[in-house]
Parts: sequence; C-alpha cells; structure tokens
Amino acid sequence: MTATPATLAPSDPAPLPRPRPGPAAMLYRSGEGLAETHLIAFAAALRARGVRVGGLAQRTDRDAAGRKVRMDVIDVAAGAPHDILQKLGAASTACAIDTQALAEASTVLRAALDRGVDLLVASRFSHLEAEGQGLAQEMFTAMAAGVPVLTLVPESRALDWLTATAPVGRLLAPTPEACWRWWGPHGLYDELLNTVPPEVPARRVVVGLNWTMVEGPDGVGLAQTPTRDGAGCRPPPGAGSLAGRPLRELAGFARGLDPMARAIGAAALNAAINRVDRTGEAANGLDLFAEGAATAESPVMVGAFPNVRERVPHVRVIERAPGPDRFPEHAAASLIPAADAVLLTASTFGNGTLPGLLAQTRPGAEVMMVGPGTPLSPLLFDHGLTALAGLVATDPDGLARAVAEGCGARALRRFGRDVVLRRASDP
Repeated sequence: MTATPATLAPSDPAPLPRPRPGPAAMLYRSGEGLAETHLIAFAAALRARGVRVGGLAQRTDRDAAGRKVRMDVIDVAAGAPHDILQKLGAASTACAIDTQALAEASTVLRAALDRGVDLLVASRFSHLEAEGQGLAQEMFTAMAAGVPVLTLVPESRALDWLTATAPVGRLLAPTPEACWRWWGPHGLYDELLNTVPPEVPARRVVVGLNWTMVEGPDGVGLAQTPTRDGAGCRPPPGAGSLAGRPLRELAGFARGLDPMARAIGAAALNAAINRVDRTGEAANGLDLFAEGAATAESPVMVGAFPNVRERVPHVRVIERAPGPDRFPEHAAASLIPAADAVLLTASTFGNGTLPGLLAQTRPGAEVMMVGPGTPLSPLLFDHGLTALAGLVATDPDGLARAVAEGCGARALRRFGRDVVLRRASDP
C-alpha cells in the first residue's frame, strides 16, 4: 500500500515496506452479481485511501429471465467501461464473452502494471483463463512480479484457480469483510496517513516520561513514550525542531522502526484524527470491555490495566514483561485466534504491533482498543476492530503540562473527554 510520500529530512526514519498478500479470488455462483458489486466497491475504497489500484472489474446486467443483456469490464482507475458481451440470440448456448473485445480491454491491465500498482484487479478467472486465454497472461505476469491480484471465480472453476495459483492462491467468500481480511491491516498506518492534510503544521511536540504529545491545528494526539532503555530507543530524529514541521511529515514516523520516532508519529496521527470536534459515545472503554467480556468464553487482553482481573477474572493477559499471571508476547499467536473478545491497549498502535495483532483476530470476535492514544478513526473497523475508546483533548495547555511532568494515564482524562466509537452492526 502506498500513501502520498511526505518529504523526509535526512535524519528521518524511512518507512518499512508492508507485506503483500498472495493472489485471491472471490467465489460466486453462476448468475449471482453481488460479488461483482463487492469487487468494484472494494477497489474504490482502497483508492480512496491512497492505494494504487488498477485493472478491470466486471459488471453484468440481466433481464427478468436471468439472461445477460449487458456485460462490461470497467477500468477501476479511470472508470471507463469496455463492452465485452457478444450479441447472440436468446437461444444460443455459446460463450457470451466477446474474446476480441476482452483482449483489447486487457491493455488496461498491462498499462496498470507498467505504471506500478499496489493491487491489480482482474474481472474474473473463468474457463478462458483456466485455458491460458482471456486475462490469464496479465494476471500471472502480476503474480510473478509480486503484485497482489484480486479476481472473481465461479464455483465450477475454483479448483482450476487453486491449481493455477498453488501454493499461495486463496478463495474468499463474496463479502467485503473477506476482502479486507485478505488485504490485511499491515497498511493501516498508510491509510491513516492519507487522511492527514499535507501542509498543516505541528504546533507543539512534548516528549514526557510516560506520554508523548503532538498538537495540531485542530486536535491533540497522544502515544505512550517507549522506555528509554528499550531496544533501539534513541533520541527522536530532529529533536528541537519538530514543532512547526508539517503534521503529516511527523505522522509518517509511525511507519518506521525507531521506537521513539514511531511514538511521535502515532501521536501526530492522533492529532489529526482525534480532533476537538470528534463526537461519539461518552463512556469508559475499560468498563465496556469488562461488561462484554463477562459473558465471553475466552477473553484476551494485550497490555495490562490496573486491577483488570477484579473486573474480568478469567481474562488472559499478554504483556511484554510477563509474570505469574501474564503471558509473554509470543503467546499471542495461540491465544488471540481463539479469543472471542480481545482488548488491545492503545500502546499497540504507538509501538507498531497493532497490524500483526489484528491479523490474528478471528472473524466475528469483539475487538476493542482502549487508551488515550487510541486513534478514533472508523477506517480501523474494516480491519477487525469493533470499538474504539480514546480521548479527545479539550485543554491542550493543561495536557501539555501534565505530559511534561510525567503524569499517568488516569490523570490525562482531566484535560479531555472520553469518546467511544462502535462499528455499525450488520443489517
């Protein structure tokens, strides 16, 4: 996933490359058009977040009897349609695809690969592609280059798709949720970065003992300060000249490897996201999690809150500093996929572990992030989070003093208001 790059000073941390998913195909039944709609909508959603998407998506219209009356492939980048329906008689049983028109439209895929894309959309993998025709050449060229490919495949050709793309090809349910889980959360920092205006300045940067604060024109962001003796922790790049630099430039630090710079980047992202006009439910996130986890069979918490076991006695806690009642970090790989309720402290956003943790959550689990450094962005709901509980600052000066004096999380709440966002329930 590629966001519009910010201009970095020579000392600024370079962003880490994001993992790329393997090729995938949404499975559909013949005559159904919902998968086509989901593919077009998913491509549009990624493009709106700054992802470079190219290729063709199919759109089919049918009459009341179910016969195809129009079949286009749409350039997902330019929106231009290409008619690929042969004009056959109503009684014809021949293939309805105009192979010559499809071959001409395939130039869109080749042009997308030439200019460089983060995702190539191919209309579908059907009998033509299984025989090496249609869009097969462009799809396999993209796969060979490591470019993710997303397409549709009818149930009758599912085995052909898996055989052709073994061992990395995947079949997806024809749902938006399946697409997002395949795409993965590893590009979410880029997605959030694209929401930050490019030229607005950071008014203030405060790195305190426990918290790091960045103030923008319309909001204040927080992130937990990494321990000074932690691995790789060093003075933040450009210290002494951070205030006044573009907020988006500082937010780009969140994609790097240096812990201190990453905390500043997360706080800068939050300064753009947790604006003073951000509205939501006024509630305590930990109380909400405790209420929901009371009936959960296997709740898990990543990062510990004080006295959490008094509220949720059966919760399993994962901590970087494990103890008698806390599991070590490597236990996340076995505990989180089995959990039906997961609480992530906002420190996972600031320290860069959030994408990997979200990738391990199971579909249908309740996943909440809680803490003053929680980014209150609905974009995170597509990546598995179901609720966000954070802080919107209402007294920036008071908050800055508290951060500089080394206050704890509970004291920060005096200078803001609790805000909870919940993912909309499926209809």
